[in-house]
Amino acid sequence: MNRRLSIFILFFLLMNLIGKAQTPYNSQGFMSTQYFNPASVGFGMNNRFQSFFRTQFVGVGDPFYTAGVALDFGLFKTEDNPSNSFGYGIQGVSEKVLNGILQTNSITNSLAYRIFFNEKKTSYFALGIGYSILTRTLDASLLTFGDQYYSGRLFNPSSLEAISKYPTKYTTNAGFMYGYQSEHSFFQLGGSAFLLNRTANTLISEEANQTYQYLALLNVEYQLEDDKTILIHADYQNRLEKEYFYAGAALGLPLNNEMNRVYVGCFYRNKDALIPYLGLMYNKYKMGLSYDIYSNNMTSSNLRPQTIEFTLSTSLGRRHSDNLKSLFD
Repeated sequence: MNRRLSIFILFFLLMNLIGKAQTPYNSQGFMSTQYFNPASVGFGMNNRFQSFFRTQFVGVGDPFYTAGVALDFGLFKTEDNPSNSFGYGIQGVSEKVLNGILQTNSITNSLAYRIFFNEKKTSYFALGIGYSILTRTLDASLLTFGDQYYSGRLFNPSSLEAISKYPTKYTTNAGFMYGYQSEHSFFQLGGSAFLLNRTANTLISEEANQTYQYLALLNVEYQLEDDKTILIHADYQNRLEKEYFYAGAALGLPLNNEMNRVYVGCFYRNKDALIPYLGLMYNKYKMGLSYDIYSNNMTSSNLRPQTIEFTLSTSLGRRHSDNLKSLFD
């Protein structure tokens, strides 16, 4: 039965690569894995709620912010068998430019299935698919300068897509992930693929511009002596706007017990920003705060852009595992 189901899921995943989707930018992708890979939903120690809020380029007006919430949980999980094979997640993201002049909202449903490689169910391979609905709206009443808006078109938009006559789109995405957990370590390696369908940014054409987007990630947390942990994250993203690597590490310091920790670390996005990070894992809650310090090329003018991101997640239900409690889980 598992073999037949695995073949079906793999076939469905490959078929869904012809879909269209997009993912948000953020500086703590390791705290919002399900936004970037549908194969990660529903496979944690608990069901979980995740959220993030990102203000980008604060100090140069009110140009851009992104907010997202997500819920995922294991399907058919029982007290006797907490290691479920199916997972489901739902995510919502809102992106606003210039205080809402241009706004993009999306809702994504994701379904994942995993295959275990051992009897202890500590090693697995997962496949995931997602289905999204995206809407884009333009509020011309909020425009300040007349030359920003003409005949239903916005001049010089941000990295978001230009508005077309089709404001609502239905999209899909697909991904895979290998995971391993033990009492002293946590490991994830995965990738996902998207096919973007964007309207050409011109005044005389609405021709669609389709291109692939690829994402890959690595999450590792390992327990050291005295209940300290070392956390390592790296990802690669090939987007329409740019291609970049993001990598860094954080040290987890225990608080009142080995389950609760404060994290101090730093990450780097190549040719863009250095990102100090402060995190907290306390009981069922995980919080993170990051600040993007942009490179000299970004800050050579009199404008000093600032990007601050806050994440909050919480576990839902009782913990059923003796494996390492990781910030990634």
